[in-house]
Amino acid sequence: MEALVHFSVGLTAGLLVLLVVDWAPSREFLFTFASGVWAMLPDGHWMLSEFGVDGPAAAWKAVHATAVADLFWFHRFIDTHETGRRNLEAGASVLLLVVAVGLYYLGNDWNPDSDPE
Repeated sequence: MEALVHFSVGLTAGLLVLLVVDWAPSREFLFTFASGVWAMLPDGHWMLSEFGVDGPAAAWKAVHATAVADLFWFHRFIDTHETGRRNLEAGASVLLLVVAVGLYYLGNDWNPDSDPE
C-alpha cells in the first residue's frame, strides 16, 4: 500500500483518539503527526534497503509480514487488502481523513472566548 494511505489512516486514528483525550493543542498536533508516522513504521525496511543496510532491513521486513505490524494502525491488514487501484485507495484514505477532521472539529471542546473574531 502507498505511504499516503498509511499516513492518512494514522492521522485519522490519531484524530479519533483525540476525540476522547483532551490535551493542549500543541501536544495534540504532535500526537496526530506522530500517529501518521507510527502507521508507516512497518515499511521502514524499504528505506534501510535503499541505504544498503540489508541485515536489519530483512529482520524489519520479517516483522512487517506478521500480525505485529497491525499494532501500527492496522498496517498489515491494510497491506493485505490492497485492491491494485492506487488512486482509489489513496482517495478513500484521504476522504476518511477529511471525515475524521470534521468529526474532530465538531467534537472538540473549542473555547469560544479565544476565537480571534
